[in-house]
Order: sequence, then structure tokens, then C-alpha cells
Amino acid sequence: MKVSKRDVLLLLGLLGVLAVVCSYVLVFQPTMEKTEKLVEENQQLEARIADLQNKSENRDSYESQTAQMQREIEEIYQLFPVDVREENAVLLAINQELLSPMTVQSVTIDALVEVPIVEAVQEEMPDATYEIEEVEEIEDATGTQEAPTPEAGDTQSAEGVNPFHLMNRKATLNYEVSYEGLKRSVKNICMQTDRMVIDNLAVVYDEQTGLLRGTTAVNMFCVPDQEGKEYEEPDFGGVLLGTDNIFGTRVIRSEGNLPDLEDGAEGEAGEDTAE
Repeated sequence: MKVSKRDVLLLLGLLGVLAVVCSYVLVFQPTMEKTEKLVEENQQLEARIADLQNKSENRDSYESQTAQMQREIEEIYQLFPVDVREENAVLLAINQELLSPMTVQSVTIDALVEVPIVEAVQEEMPDATYEIEEVEEIEDATGTQEAPTPEAGDTQSAEGVNPFHLMNRKATLNYEVSYEGLKRSVKNICMQTDRMVIDNLAVVYDEQTGLLRGTTAVNMFCVPDQEGKEYEEPDFGGVLLGTDNIFGTRVIRSEGNLPDLEDGAEGEAGEDTAE
């Protein structure tokens, strides 16, 4: 079969087009994608280096601010007692009854529990495919290498972590009180020197007595194991203890001025009557 010169030229042209297409698809396009990827990684590295250099230049300021924040944290720690016990909740109920005033009918004291705290999740760094060794070499060269971050298995979940060892005990007071007494009771809790907060408060009007029946739940906080601090027992010196009427019965007026009965007085009176 004889092929004309024109057909040969067309065939060579087609082969040339296929060669160009194959070169673009197999060589040029992957190279461009890799170049774009490298450019993006370089931009991320440049931003990282700039951030590290900025931190290195402001290192003294960061250390000063960190020390200042540490002092402020220690001052805040001093506001918390090292323990909150049942007697603290009882004394709070007694003070509420005296200062509001109110009639406390019952006090429920819960166990001391740890307060869950949600930590702020650190902002994630943008994804990059560069090797960690390369970054460490750059940080070593610039003198901005940071401490290695702990692995996921070495740290707890961000939610529910309590780095300050904050504890609280809930005390629930059930009472009868007037409206003015209710306002005074809230103010009295706010004025306490120990750290506490009203977790829940609910009152309802009692038509029979004209008073408010209410329930107040108070969270009383503490930070155990503070260095140089010990638990201070509450002072019950001004609290009246005990009662002369254990059954809570009503007192008849004529009983108020009755003389005390001495031992043997009744027997001696009987003997005199017999004589």
C-alpha cells in the first residue's frame, strides 16, 4: 500500500499533537500541581517562621505577663478556703435565719465534689505536608524552638478538666420568709467572705401565712491542698445550742411563773399534811 506524502505529514502532525498532550498530562500538569503545593507549604512555613520570630522578640514581655498572671492566680487562690465541711453549711443556715430573718425548716448538705471546668480549645494549626524535622531545623536556626506539645494519649480531654482542683459542696435550705427577709438573705450570701454562689432559688407565696415558702441551693467552693493554709473551724460561740422544749409544744401562760420543784419537796408536804 502506497502512502502519500500528505498522509505522512498528517500522521506526523497527529503524533506531534499526541506527544504534546501526553507531555502536558503526564509531565507538565503534575509538575505544576507539585509547584503550587510547594508554594502553599512555603507560605505556611514563612507565616510560621514570622510568628516564631515575633514570639522570640517579645519573649521578655510574655514572661513578664505570665509572672503577673501567676501572681494574680495566687491572689485569687487566697480567697478560697482549703475545705468546706458540713458545719460551714450549718453555720450559713443559722446566719440566714438570724440576719434575714427567716425560719429554716431543713438543710440538705451534699458531699464535696470536684467542679468540672471546660478549657478553651487551642486553635489548630493549618494542615501542611512538610516534615517536622524541617520545622525543627528552621526553629533551631532562628532560636525560636518551642517546647514539644504532649501527645494525645498523655493529656486528658479538654472538656471536664479541672486544673485548679476547685471543689464545691452544695447546701439546700428550705425556709419561710417575708419578701424583705428574702432580699436580705440573698444579700447576706453575697456578702460572705468565703467563696459561694446561689445555684438555684425558688419561692412561692403561702396564702395561709402570708409569707414565702422557698428553697435556696448554695454552692460553697474551696481549693484543697493550698500551701501555707489550714482549715479554720467556724465559730459557734454566739449560737444558742439546745432547747428546753424538745417536742416543740405550745407554752401556757400560767406556766411561765411556776416555782421550781425541788427534790423531796412534795414528800415533805405530804408528811406535814398527814401530821
